[in-house]
Amino acid sequence: MNYVTPADPQERLTNHAAATIYLVSRSVDRTSEGRRIAASVVSRNEADTSMAVRGTHPDIIEMAAPEGKERIGIGQVRDVIRLAQFAPVQSTCKVCLIPNAEGLTVEAANALLKILEEPPRGLRFILLTEHPSDLLPTIVSRSRLIRIPIASQTQIVARLTAVGYEADHAQWIARLALRDGELDRLLASPANIPRLLGETMTELSQTDVSGVIDACLGEDPVLRRQGMLHLLRQIASREVQLLTVGVRVLSAQTRETLAQLLHDLLAVSFDLVRFAYSTSSLADAMADRVREVFDIRRLHEFCFALDEAHRSLAVYGPIEGILLSLFLLSEGENHDS
Repeated sequence: MNYVTPADPQERLTNHAAATIYLVSRSVDRTSEGRRIAASVVSRNEADTSMAVRGTHPDIIEMAAPEGKERIGIGQVRDVIRLAQFAPVQSTCKVCLIPNAEGLTVEAANALLKILEEPPRGLRFILLTEHPSDLLPTIVSRSRLIRIPIASQTQIVARLTAVGYEADHAQWIARLALRDGELDRLLASPANIPRLLGETMTELSQTDVSGVIDACLGEDPVLRRQGMLHLLRQIASREVQLLTVGVRVLSAQTRETLAQLLHDLLAVSFDLVRFAYSTSSLADAMADRVREVFDIRRLHEFCFALDEAHRSLAVYGPIEGILLSLFLLSEGENHDS
């Protein structure tokens, strides 16, 4: 295994590397990034590059979960093996692009491993994931690792202000726990952040605990962040609906979904701690309401509890027990507040 951090993340794959794993942050649009990387391998001219980034190049095979499914199955790996038997159409090689490599089932990952042990001539694999631990160690050991540097908050703010966001609004967006493609969408269609904050606060104040959880698990980064704040306030207040209905709703989610929720809650909690005394002119009434019932010391303790809950979830502890222990933490903390 070779591990490098290139100055140019789009560095062309070398002929001897059957597979390259690109480590990317969760805010990266995996499909777009992967296509750009694949373009650097197969493209001979601008027309090739254009087809590659649009996902229409005949020599790039994209492997993704089927519609309605969450995982990549062994059948899709077998399809790649079949297609690899045919010569490239326009390029000197074929590329199999796997934008969400952590989505491989165990069977699919083992099938891919067999290909990497004896790779077909002229077939290159590009895998994107966040951590090497998301993949089989044997796959990682047979691949070259390239870490794509995470854009700094300064870079994100600069891109946001360049498309018209006010500085305070851009800095607030840069602190969001953004997921795949969300930054690109905010750049493509600049949003009125103060208005969105007001609208989401009104929406969340009128919904029940199930609606708050839906917001926390949703695809709108602003609503999701405000939903997290609303959930934190409910945890701090030990609201009965959260301890009953909320726990049941969350227990019905997959462990992967709950792990993402705990990760996002931790990010928002640390953000509140770090920016407790911010002088930003951007009014965030929901954050102020959280601080009214969840002071900074207790919030800091809650961050450690979130980390512990995440670890318990990873070793397959009982979901309801993990959630109840987490949500009832504030009761003990109240005694010496």
